[in-house]
Amino acid sequence: MKKLLLFLSASLLFASNQDIQKQIEKLKAEFNAKIEALSQRVDENEFEASINRIKWGGELEVNWGFYSGTYDNKHFSNPNKWDMRLKLNMETRINERTKFTGRLMMSKAWGNSRGEDLSQLDALQGRADGTSALFVERAYVDFHITKNFIMTIGRQPSSDGPGMNLKYDTPRKATYPALLFNGAADGVVFTYKYKNPYIPKCKFRFAYGKGYEWQDPFYGWAAENPGIKDTNVYGVFFEGALPIEKMGRNLFILTGVKTTHLVTNPFDDRNATANQDLGDYEHFGVYFENLRAFDTRWNYFVSFAYAIPKGNGKKGVADLNNDGVPDTEVELLKNNGYAYHIGGRYDFRHWKIGYEFNHGSKYWFSFSTNLYDPINKLAIRGNVHDFYAIYKVDLYQYFRLGYMYADINYNYDGMYYAPNGEPDKVNDALKLIYLTYDVRW
Repeated sequence: MKKLLLFLSASLLFASNQDIQKQIEKLKAEFNAKIEALSQRVDENEFEASINRIKWGGELEVNWGFYSGTYDNKHFSNPNKWDMRLKLNMETRINERTKFTGRLMMSKAWGNSRGEDLSQLDALQGRADGTSALFVERAYVDFHITKNFIMTIGRQPSSDGPGMNLKYDTPRKATYPALLFNGAADGVVFTYKYKNPYIPKCKFRFAYGKGYEWQDPFYGWAAENPGIKDTNVYGVFFEGALPIEKMGRNLFILTGVKTTHLVTNPFDDRNATANQDLGDYEHFGVYFENLRAFDTRWNYFVSFAYAIPKGNGKKGVADLNNDGVPDTEVELLKNNGYAYHIGGRYDFRHWKIGYEFNHGSKYWFSFSTNLYDPINKLAIRGNVHDFYAIYKVDLYQYFRLGYMYADINYNYDGMYYAPNGEPDKVNDALKLIYLTYDVRW
């Protein structure tokens, strides 16, 4: 009898354990399904939150222009030039120490998507008139290593800098003065904020960038060409404000930049035979601006730059005739050059009236390419007068009417090389009347 009772008890216990195990497996399956559904919902929420975290803004600029004149002893005119630019700005705060900023940009002439040769340069993609495609003009991360030490890495905020903000009625949009550099740049910048009791807003910046990299047609960047070295850029900057009571908002910037291994054909990163390393360049500059000076409606800036070529004696061939064929022997400019750029603007209630003047010497060269005007005034070796009037429709849009006159004394402006390193004396002049509509959001 006892054996029978033990057998029945064991059978019941085994049966109940099987039922319990089945219930546990069922509960586990239901729990895992709920966890998976919850995880999917969390991923969807995180993705939606990350999308919503990006702040978008933009700007559309439409320009009409009438320009005429002589250049290289050739007369030309265009009485009805239209072009447009679209900028899509994005920004997101990744965490307390890290922020991403980007800009997509398109520039094109109306009725033309072939574009200019300059639109193929890495630094000018999206800025020179080209196709209707959007290009990444800025994409960088600000990472606060410490509270006062910041790393900025990626496609830098290096276009439309100080010296352009008055005419284009914007706050400061770039690190470097436009007289020295204006375009996209890939690199890394370290900024140290120094608390100086005598100089407010004091910052030191140390920069490295890559201006050009040769690539083998088959092996790409992995193959090294001994004849063509990369163009590297090294910069040191110091900025701050003058502690003058009631002076108003002001900014000064001291700049020193060295660019190594400039080549004759930066458009071509594959054909070594069409390129030659001509040498290095050094640039030094000082910039100062004063907004709402001494509690008035007067704004002004002064910019000066000095350029020192370091030629290596080598010569290369370049396309100086813009026919697509490098067939003219050139070398780095022979002597030092300089330029200055000054401007002022007075703000009325709805109108803002301004004037700018810039001068470039015979051997002046910098990496500034302002493609917002067909004259590209800051590159000119001569004198440029620029008059403009801005009418503010509202907070988001305005019209700008302007007149520019350029008296060009030497050719090959915007180039760091020339035949025998010597620009030729010319007597050219360019005139431009323009009307711009600009809307921002």
